[in-house]
Amino acid sequence: MCVYLLGVVYVDQIVEPRTAIVYAVGSVYYLLGDPEDESFNSHLGDLISKQLNQESLDLCGGTWFCTTIFDANWKKTLEKVVDGRRYYVDYSVYYELDTVRFNIGLGQSRHVLDEDLAMVKITKELINADVNLREELTEYWSSAESFTRFGLGYALLKNDKVISTCYSCCVSGDCHEIYIATFDQNVRNRGLATILGQQYIKECLERGYGAYWSTDQSNEPSKRVAEKSGFDHSHRLMSFEFVF
Repeated sequence: MCVYLLGVVYVDQIVEPRTAIVYAVGSVYYLLGDPEDESFNSHLGDLISKQLNQESLDLCGGTWFCTTIFDANWKKTLEKVVDGRRYYVDYSVYYELDTVRFNIGLGQSRHVLDEDLAMVKITKELINADVNLREELTEYWSSAESFTRFGLGYALLKNDKVISTCYSCCVSGDCHEIYIATFDQNVRNRGLATILGQQYIKECLERGYGAYWSTDQSNEPSKRVAEKSGFDHSHRLMSFEFVF
């Protein structure tokens, strides 16, 4: 599993913790350890409603508690602390790259960019110059400097404005998780996500990085692009979310 560079860890005790919450800022909470730890669970509702709520708002403007669950017993614990809120249960699906299938698809690709589009590598200068790109990346990265040091990505430009991007949303060692965002709705369904993804994955492989993909089970467009790009379904995990 990949680890986000910008994060916060909460534990029940510093020495020999039994339970923990890991917050990947701007994305998701991970509940780890003993889901039946009453000394922790008895304070979990207040922790979510007060401290996590305010810190999420301060750090990234977040208003939702979204968690990925590794142990199904955590769902029972959360259902007890949602305090009447409406909650949603879904699944996140995870993919691993089949490099043979990717290279075959790369060789057979017929996608070409229109003349009014240009693909460029994401640099610190581009991040600072384009507000959409900057706001997108700071959902996952603490600064343009940290992104350009540890991550990589490409953007499509139209009239010098970023309209779509593919980048590392999280990195752990040589493992990079891919994320694609489109800012101009008029360019959807033109194969641009596939073009960006291929260029991004190609560089990952050239650098010896592992490329990974995850998305919501209900996100059919993302799943289709993943499969077209050479990714195979690996596993799924339950997600549990509600408004703070």
